Amino acid sequence: MIDKTHVPDKLEGYLLQTRHALFELISHDSNRVVSVEAYDDVAFENDDTLVAEQLKSVLSDNNPLADRSVVLWKTIYNWSTYASRGTLGKKKLELRIVVAASHEIRPGSIVSNFANAKDIEQAKEALQYAKNELVGTDDSPKIPSKGIKEYIDYCFAEENETCVLTVIKLLSIELHNRDYDNKLKERFFAQPIPVEYINELFTYMLGWVEEQIHLQTQKNQPAFLSTTDYINELRAQIQRYDVNKILVAVSTIPDTTKTHEEVAQRPSYIRQLEFIDMGYTEMFEAASDFLRSQVEKTEWGKRGLVTQDSIADYNDTLCRIWQSKRRIAAIQFKGDGVVAGQYTYSECKSQVINQRLQGCDVPPFFGSGCLHELANKPTSAPKIGWHPNYIQLLNEEDFDGNRH
Repeated sequence: MIDKTHVPDKLEGYLLQTRHALFELISHDSNRVVSVEAYDDVAFENDDTLVAEQLKSVLSDNNPLADRSVVLWKTIYNWSTYASRGTLGKKKLELRIVVAASHEIRPGSIVSNFANAKDIEQAKEALQYAKNELVGTDDSPKIPSKGIKEYIDYCFAEENETCVLTVIKLLSIELHNRDYDNKLKERFFAQPIPVEYINELFTYMLGWVEEQIHLQTQKNQPAFLSTTDYINELRAQIQRYDVNKILVAVSTIPDTTKTHEEVAQRPSYIRQLEFIDMGYTEMFEAASDFLRSQVEKTEWGKRGLVTQDSIADYNDTLCRIWQSKRRIAAIQFKGDGVVAGQYTYSECKSQVINQRLQGCDVPPFFGSGCLHELANKPTSAPKIGWHPNYIQLLNEEDFDGNRH
């Protein structure tokens, strides 16, 4: 039988990590780095401060801030053991419990005292209060619940007092009753974003954070996201929605020597032009376009002008154009692979000149350069080619360029 009380809470907790990572990325601190499953559920740090956050999503009647909450005492226990091992590093440290509840909950007196303790003396008083509440005194002992016993045994042990007091002094609570998502949106909407597509941008950036986390955690590693990367991606998305923009070239024409060297190395896209009897002038121009387009994509990405998704969509469109022209060439020039290849190549180059990227016009060389990139990788089986038998021809040569 499905545990209807706990399973939704756990799933919501996983989703809360993504949302809260976005929450913390929206910051005026340009040096901030947000992590997931590194120091804690979520953490953020800059050059001198680390804030480790334990997230609690509450859909059921459970209250993670109650005096006898298992998750509360497990959190205190974990942080205390981390402190004893020095796991959290040497930066100025803050420990925060973040609760997003679907209904009204209130912190218990124990955790409230912990959060209000700002020095060691106050922390001692708060810890003593917790002992009295949970295990009583010598004159009036109490029996704690089995769920919390192992954690409070550690926390109340004299030999662990220094670490536990340190945790109490550093602890704070951030409670969101029924309003976490609204606060997240308000935080996001407060950025300088055009109101016409603010909801689309919010949805996209939430998905971007989730994807960045997934790409790193699937390698069994913690995820780290910087505010710089976040801002660049957001700017790129804003540019994507502005159809009045023109992507201006930031590169210069490659050095002649470098272009000659590129042709001489005979990468797959140059060999493909050889298969359809293109002359050296055409190959030189192809190499120049290829090299420039590589620089453009790198620089546009760094400046937050284009996104990887947009590049992927652009390349997909080029592939569709190629497929269409290739079919026509196969019908019109059946049996003459060279002429069919020349037709396909010429038609594709002509059509991509006006192909837009993120709704923006691109420099004349860019579409051609991207075609050559698609005709270059994978080396032995590129995504597109000009001669009808281009894959076979590429594989008939050895690494020295000699025919088998």
